[in-house]
Amino acid sequence: MQKELLLAIGDERAASYTLRYLKEIYDSFDNLRLTLFYAAPRPARYMHDDGVTPSDAGLRKLDAAKRTKGGQAIENALKWLRDYGGCPEKNVRTKMIHSQKGTVCELVEEARAGAYDALLLGRRGFSWFEEVFANSVSHELLWQDIDFPLWICRRPPKNPRRDVLLCLDGSPASLRMVDHAGYMLAEEAAHTFTLFHVTSGGLDASASVRLFDEGLAALTENGIAEERIEMKIVKGRNQVRAILKEAAEGNYSAVGLGRHGEYSRSQKQNMFPDSTCVNLLRQMENTPLWISK
Repeated sequence: MQKELLLAIGDERAASYTLRYLKEIYDSFDNLRLTLFYAAPRPARYMHDDGVTPSDAGLRKLDAAKRTKGGQAIENALKWLRDYGGCPEKNVRTKMIHSQKGTVCELVEEARAGAYDALLLGRRGFSWFEEVFANSVSHELLWQDIDFPLWICRRPPKNPRRDVLLCLDGSPASLRMVDHAGYMLAEEAAHTFTLFHVTSGGLDASASVRLFDEGLAALTENGIAEERIEMKIVKGRNQVRAILKEAAEGNYSAVGLGRHGEYSRSQKQNMFPDSTCVNLLRQMENTPLWISK
């Protein structure tokens, strides 16, 4: 079945990470339908400086410059897909808009309207200082009430990665991620799936069995054979540290988790991401992060 993916295209080099990442995890682009989406910054008429508004001619020039820049970014992405990715042209469409609500809101609106299987965006490395004083698009997206899977892609390494680490915490969101990963990679036989659980106390055998049974059922329903599934449970008080350690040692092509944790949450709390999700976004240096609604 063809997968529908929304790729955020921008002017920074990180925007190319999504293209290179797809080439890494998929053997071909034949079963992918890609939408390259560019949201040009808000037109100058929405900006005011001490009550001074640029002339109409100046506005047209600024808007034209932004469109030219966006057009070039999309053209570069198309060229890469065609010349290096081997992607059929019929599998790609483009969309460029002038943002009136901000990049994050435009991406959320398009992802919902198009009912895509996932939204992909590239993320460069941030220092702790930068994270505190400047929110990235990927960070802001976590604080939106997203109802679609989000793939945050890092700079691809020289050596290829394989397999997916799926973090189970007992939440419906983490189980949805298992189902999503199984669906997206069911036909990519080179990838295995590791169901991973971190427990802070004594190993509760019955609870662990339930978690893994649910994960196995979700993968099996997507046609994943048993030999492609592994299970791993570790004991540790710091869940983020345990996941980072496993991700680095396993050289996974993705770490998947739910946006919300295992504890029951109020309707208001469900508007915000779990601390594990936020901390992994900030600390994961090399491995792409898959986040489920």
